[in-house]
Amino acid sequence: MSTEHRVNFQSAPRRALLWLVVIAAVFIVAQAASGAVRLPLGWDEAVYVSQVSSRVPAAFFSAPRARGITWLVAPVVALTSSTEALRLWMMLLAAAGLVLAFWPWLRLAGRRVVLVGAAAFAGLWVVEFYAASVMPNLYVAYGALAAAGWFLRVADDRRRWPLAALAGSVAFTAVLRPHDAGYLMLALLAAVAAVRAWRRLALVVAVVAGLVAGIVPWLVEAYMNYGGPLARLRASSGVEGGLGWHLAAFMQLRSVNGPLLCRPCTNGWPQAAVLSVWWLLLPVLAAGGLVFAARAGRLRAAGLAVWCAVVLTVPYFFLITYAAPRFLIPAYALLAVPVAECVIGLAGLIRGRCRPYVVGVAAVCVLAQLAGQYLVLESRVAGQQRARAGDQWMVARLARQYGIRPPCAITGDQSPLLAFYAGCSSPAVGGNNASTTSAGLLKITRTMPLALARHNPHPPTYAQHWPRHQLTAPSGEKWYVFIAPR
Repeated sequence: MSTEHRVNFQSAPRRALLWLVVIAAVFIVAQAASGAVRLPLGWDEAVYVSQVSSRVPAAFFSAPRARGITWLVAPVVALTSSTEALRLWMMLLAAAGLVLAFWPWLRLAGRRVVLVGAAAFAGLWVVEFYAASVMPNLYVAYGALAAAGWFLRVADDRRRWPLAALAGSVAFTAVLRPHDAGYLMLALLAAVAAVRAWRRLALVVAVVAGLVAGIVPWLVEAYMNYGGPLARLRASSGVEGGLGWHLAAFMQLRSVNGPLLCRPCTNGWPQAAVLSVWWLLLPVLAAGGLVFAARAGRLRAAGLAVWCAVVLTVPYFFLITYAAPRFLIPAYALLAVPVAECVIGLAGLIRGRCRPYVVGVAAVCVLAQLAGQYLVLESRVAGQQRARAGDQWMVARLARQYGIRPPCAITGDQSPLLAFYAGCSSPAVGGNNASTTSAGLLKITRTMPLALARHNPHPPTYAQHWPRHQLTAPSGEKWYVFIAPR
C-alpha cells in the first residue's frame, strides 16, 4: 500500500456520511423551492418516459439515446401518470446518487474535502435543474465520480467488493450513456498505464468488464433497429450534426447559464455574464487543488479526478457543433474534489488576526455564488414553465377545436412533445426523428385523426390541400395547423 493513501485509508466516519445526507436533503429542498417539481415534461423527457408508459404511444427513439434513464423512471411511470410524482421520484434518486457518488471519496480525500465538494457541486443551477429531470447527464456524473473513487480504492485494497463497485459504476455509466462511458474507460485505462502502482490486471478487467456489461442493451438494440453498432454510430453522428473536429469550448461558455440547448450556438457572451465567472475560474481552482492535494499526500486522488474530467469534456469541447449546460455535469462532479482541496487549502494558509476577516470574505463569496446559481435556476425553471405551458395550450386547442384526441397522431414541429401531452403518436417524415414516409402518414389518416403543427405557414407537399388554421398562443407564438382529411 502506498504511503500516499495509507494516511487516509480509514473507515469512513459515520458523522461525515450523515453530513452528506444532510447536504442531499438541502439539495432536495432547493429544487422543490424553485418550482421544478411542477414543471411539465420537456421534449427529451417525453421521449424517454413514453418508452415505458402504457398510457401514451412510444416516441421515436433516435440512435444517440440509451435506455438507462427510462429504466430509472419505469417504477413510477408504471404506477401513475402524475408528473409531480415523477419529479419527486427523480429528486429522491438524485439525492441518493449524490451520497453514493461522493461516499468512496471519504477515505481518499477526507471529510472536509468531500463535504465542501458535494455542497459546491449540488449548488450549481444546472445540477439542481436536472436533478428533477428525466435526463441521463447527472447520473453519468454520479457513475463517473463513483468509478474514479472506487478505482483508487481498488488500487490499495485487495478485497473483491471494491472491484465489483468499480465495475458496477462503469456499467451504470454505460447503460445511461455508452459514449461517455467509453471516454471514462479510456481515462481510467490510461491512468493504469501511467502510474506504476496502478498497473494491476484486476483494475483493467473491472473497467473493461463494466463497460461491456453496460453497453449490452445498446448493442442489442443496435442490431435489432439500426443494422449493427457501426451503423448506429453513423446514425448517431448524423443526429449530432456530424461528429468531427469542432471548437465548441466557447459555445459551452456561452450556454453556461442557458439556454438549455444552444443549437445553433451563435450568441455572444453568456446570459448574466457576471454569474459565469466561476466557470472561468474552474481550471485555476482545479490546478490549485492539485498543489494542495500534493502537500496533503493526496495528489493521485485529485489528479485522477482532474484527468477523468478533462477526458470527459473532450467530445463536448472539440467534437460537436452545439452546446448545452448539462453536457458538462460529469466534469463538474469530478472537478468538485480538487476545487474543494483548493478552497480548504487556501483557508488553511491564513493565520493570525486577519484570519476571521478573510474567512468572512470567503464565506460571503461562497454565499454569493450559491445565491447567483439559485437565481439562474429560478430563471430557467420559470422560462421552461412558460414555454411548456404554451405547448399544453396548443394541445388543448387541437383537442377542443379539431378533435385531435387518442387514438390520434401529431406531426411537425415539436411533435414528440405535443403528441406526448395529447396521448398521440408522433410520426415524422424528416429530421432527426424521421420514422415514416409521406405515404405512411397518409395511411395513418385512414384510421385516426392526424394534425400537422408547425411554425411555418407553408405546408410540405403531402399536406398542400389540407385545411390550414392559424393559432396564436398566449405568449404570442404563432402556430399553423393542417388537419388531414379523413
